[in-house]
Amino acid sequence: MIKKLLGTMSVRIFLITVIGILLTAAVVSMLGQRDSRENETRLRDQFAFDRIESMIRILEATVPEKRSEIQDVFKRMGSHVTVGVEPPQNAPLLPAELANLNNLLVPEVADFISLSKASHCAPRRAPPPPPGFGAPPPHPHGQCLAVYTHLEDNTPILIELHYGGHRPPPGPPHERNPLTILLALLGLISIVWAVASVATQPLRKLANAALQLANNIEHAPLPENEGSTEVRHAAKAFNEMQRSILKHMQERGFILGAIAHDLQTPLTRLRLRLEKVKDQTLKQGLISDLTATQEMVREGLDFARLCGENIHKSKVELTALATAVCDDFEDAGNAIASTLPTQPITILGSAHLLTRCLTNLLNNAIAYAQTPALSLYTEGNQVICMITDDGPGIPATELNNVLEPFRRLEDSRSRQTGGTGLGLAIARMIVEKHGGKMSLSNKPRPASGLVIKITLPLQ
Repeated sequence: MIKKLLGTMSVRIFLITVIGILLTAAVVSMLGQRDSRENETRLRDQFAFDRIESMIRILEATVPEKRSEIQDVFKRMGSHVTVGVEPPQNAPLLPAELANLNNLLVPEVADFISLSKASHCAPRRAPPPPPGFGAPPPHPHGQCLAVYTHLEDNTPILIELHYGGHRPPPGPPHERNPLTILLALLGLISIVWAVASVATQPLRKLANAALQLANNIEHAPLPENEGSTEVRHAAKAFNEMQRSILKHMQERGFILGAIAHDLQTPLTRLRLRLEKVKDQTLKQGLISDLTATQEMVREGLDFARLCGENIHKSKVELTALATAVCDDFEDAGNAIASTLPTQPITILGSAHLLTRCLTNLLNNAIAYAQTPALSLYTEGNQVICMITDDGPGIPATELNNVLEPFRRLEDSRSRQTGGTGLGLAIARMIVEKHGGKMSLSNKPRPASGLVIKITLPLQ
């Protein structure tokens, strides 16, 4: 079941698209998080730069006697300023993640930067917790940055301030609504499935048209002005192929019909001349062979006409037609066990050709069996006609082959029983000309006999 589903193009397109969207979303999310971290670092560095520059400008604008008061103000703001401190000689190297900050501060606003103990930086003032949400969140992790610089009057100073870490937004942590995620996922799946269905719809139409073409060569052509450019091109190519096949079949039927028609005249002259043969035994043998030849020519001509002509259809009462055919056989001394409905069954077709079809099949049954039977009934919007006999049947490997023209069996149904090898082929073609199907099967063992099933569309 799973293998069958994975074999359809719709499911493959659906899975490929969904997997592609999920992979793309994962990559975009990773790149977005990386860009977010880089932007956050740049903003934090720039904020530290602006803060240090502001503190330096304020100290330069303040007279030396008042700088101690300003230092107290900075301390309350979370920064610690010490006047008169020179950069250390053996300061530890900065970690790699602070290289950009070092390039930004030195030598623009700082002479040297390093890290101090966390206790040297005044703790940040935590925001008040919102009412009803318990204790405040833990203090964010960060580093204590030591910035050595000097003022305009060359007074060395040390600025120690907190760097890094972040404060969580106030309020409860944000939670994603599972229903929103589910609806978004369902929407995505629906869109992808719709795209897959639309993309494969022309292929399904083309496959159905090819299947119908196999059953009926005269099936209506595909519309050539619908769909995309590729679909229109495929429809034109398919219709051109159908026209070529139909033309080839018509030409073959025309050649066969021409040969059969031209043979009738010399055969007629030959029959007239046979009447002058005095040897009665020879005369009867020649007449018998000539009659078989004329029958073959006649059926060949009928087969050729069916190949190249479109039949004229009208309303046909099939029950009355089958009754008349059975009566004709009974008048000829061949009783048919018929099972016909009391209600009339009307279809659209050719009464002459349908009569020919039933006559061919019943003649074939009478030739090989003693009790041929015919039944007729409806099933849904179809008419089912069954012709059975109690003969030897047909080998299973030949059930489909005997429907081909001039196909004969050498054992159970041979030339000794008569026939030209065109009776079943003509019957099959008549059924197909009416939009139906004809199939052959043998009765299940231990019974023997052939079962011919004809399915015709009900009007």
